[in-house]
Amino acid sequence: MNRPTFLLAVPLLALPSLASADFYSHRYAGLSFGNADQQGFCDSVDAQISRFDTDSQDVAERGCEGAEQLVKLYGGWRWTPSLAVEASVQQLDDNKIGFTLTNARGEFLRVEDEIETRLATAYAVGHLPLFDGASVFAKAGGGFWMGQLSERQRGEVLVPIEQDGEIQEVPVEIRGRAREADSGFHWSYGAGISYRNENNWTIRAEWETFQDIGSDDLRGTYDLETVSLGWSLHF
Repeated sequence: MNRPTFLLAVPLLALPSLASADFYSHRYAGLSFGNADQQGFCDSVDAQISRFDTDSQDVAERGCEGAEQLVKLYGGWRWTPSLAVEASVQQLDDNKIGFTLTNARGEFLRVEDEIETRLATAYAVGHLPLFDGASVFAKAGGGFWMGQLSERQRGEVLVPIEQDGEIQEVPVEIRGRAREADSGFHWSYGAGISYRNENNWTIRAEWETFQDIGSDDLRGTYDLETVSLGWSLHF
């Protein structure tokens, strides 16, 4: 009675070997495009801008556009069907922020910010082979984020000027530019599914999250989630 069970178990035990029989150790490099969700970014921006709203001035025409798209370059080494190491560099869309300060004297200041963000991350990756080159994977790692804020200011203020022996307030246009850069460490993890076409190329879809991106100098911190579709070549 035990013999049929044993004979059935033999091919089942052989499945992992079959799944890896055509595998070869390879390095890879690829390109991904995807969408980004900066969780809490615009809320943090709104909290910062609200500090300018006082008894002597108001904040008007405020707006915030978080990054929605990304481009990623990545590369790594998958030396077994189950294990790989990988590094990536991501570029997000610029964040765009704008608000206007006004007061009862008719003075105003318009502030417009653009924030550029890049991420550099290293991962350890674990694959679970499925069939015919397909696998699901999970990864964890860390790296550095780099941000740069470019600010433009324009407005009008009243300046006291003496004319014909009298002091009069004359509107004067003001303009200015400012830059601020910052960087920091982040943790990251993700998961996805990939398909390897023989020994030539791989396509994959993945989700990633990055913790504590940004700073108060760059209008606040947030957690970033991304989904992307990528294609890589083996070499």
